[in-house]
Amino acid sequence: RQIIAKRLVESKQTIPHYQVTMDFNMDPLLEMRKTLNEQLVVSGIKLSVNDFLVRCCALSMATNQEFNASYGGDCILYHGPVNVGIAIALPEERGGGLVVGTIRNADQKSLRTISQESSYLSKKARESGLAPDEMGDTTFTISNLGMFGVDNFTAIINPPNSAILAVGAAIEKPVVRNGELAVGHEMCATLSLDHRVIDGAMAAMYLQSLKELIENPASLLV
Repeated sequence: RQIIAKRLVESKQTIPHYQVTMDFNMDPLLEMRKTLNEQLVVSGIKLSVNDFLVRCCALSMATNQEFNASYGGDCILYHGPVNVGIAIALPEERGGGLVVGTIRNADQKSLRTISQESSYLSKKARESGLAPDEMGDTTFTISNLGMFGVDNFTAIINPPNSAILAVGAAIEKPVVRNGELAVGHEMCATLSLDHRVIDGAMAAMYLQSLKELIENPASLLV
């Protein structure tokens, strides 16, 4: 808890945070997830919504380089590998709090591989703890509270990252589809950003790229 507290205070005191929020139509992704999981039953793999989001975020980072960068004092450091961190809540018997596991080169990995690595990191973090190399070198972080029924929130940036995505639940609600009122699933996600590296227009472009992938999930399979 002391380490977590120190890093959070450092983040809020040294990084000029701001937030940008967007809603996403989750119906296509949820339908694809259902179909894929039915086909993967024999493999013992069950894809989570977060697995899809990791790949979506990674692919968007590959085309929006500022999101794979960090502030270097007198310069901006652009990173090669796209390493997505996933926030993992620890049980009370392990002191509670959060750790961040690393999915390395996430833009180059399939949904199946991302799912397997995420499950491994989550289980190990809660049972025995992650090794330093399993938590290091992240260039972007996802914090997902959707499984707890949270609809939206903001998150604190995980230094030296320049952004973190706070993900809420895919909530069934009245929506407008093709000009008509319908019932659909919408997800609210909020980016917290380092204004020294990413300005508002860049954030909007990243979210537009993310929205295109989330709402057209077939592109994730190629």
